[in-house]
Amino acid sequence: MQTNQPSMKPRGPRPRPIVVMRTRFAPFGFTLVELLVVITIVLTLAALTLTVITKARAKADNVLAITNMRQIGAALASYLSDNDHLPTFMDTGVSPAISTANPYTQAYVLQPYLGLNEPTSKIQYAQIFRAPGLKPDNMGGKKNWYDVTCYAMYNSDYFTPTKAYFPKGVVTDDSGMDVGPFGRVSGNGSPIDGWRSAQFDAALSKYTAENGGRIATLSKVPAMLEINAKYPSARGSWPWSVPKKPLRGDRVNVLYFDWRVESVPPRFFYSP
Repeated sequence: MQTNQPSMKPRGPRPRPIVVMRTRFAPFGFTLVELLVVITIVLTLAALTLTVITKARAKADNVLAITNMRQIGAALASYLSDNDHLPTFMDTGVSPAISTANPYTQAYVLQPYLGLNEPTSKIQYAQIFRAPGLKPDNMGGKKNWYDVTCYAMYNSDYFTPTKAYFPKGVVTDDSGMDVGPFGRVSGNGSPIDGWRSAQFDAALSKYTAENGGRIATLSKVPAMLEINAKYPSARGSWPWSVPKKPLRGDRVNVLYFDWRVESVPPRFFYSP
């Protein structure tokens, strides 16, 4: 005889009811502190990047400046070889102007040796004489780069180097005036040639005799150098506008009479 009995189920932990909790979430975003930290990091990286770029650009400018100066030195050496004397320039300050109206600028005289455009009555400006790194805030108030004289040729009337230099009286004109290595143009416009090789030898010998046997060499005498107002490179009347501060920081580039280019501290040349 069957009896209906309820089935026995195994007992166990009773399931808990699922309870849906309502929570209030804050909107997603950065806190003010986090934003400030991120901004600080970005600005720091930007400053470091700008510093690296500025240094790289300055280095590139200096490399180009030295390359240009070497080309000018090669042009001077070629002129001396072809003509047996240095060229004659009107002024100590280097001019990039090329024009038939003024045949004694550095750019005009060296035009064939630098591959520059043929001179015409219209003034042109040779970029090789534009100093790399010259910026508007360093142009002494001038608007055009070619109105700023960044280079000068050696002339004992102006320069007071602290190292070996050429003495006066080695070459004189008919009136007894001193003629520097790059000649001169007389008051009536007549040019006087620059020095010949023998006159360089005479200048070095005279310097040695006048300075107690101190030996002077062409490798110590600047033919052309960068100039600026911070480290005065001139004495007496200087009619040209120059950069307010050095173009290479604590260095200036110099082309010597042995046609070697060197970057040296500005005070290497200039007397206080």
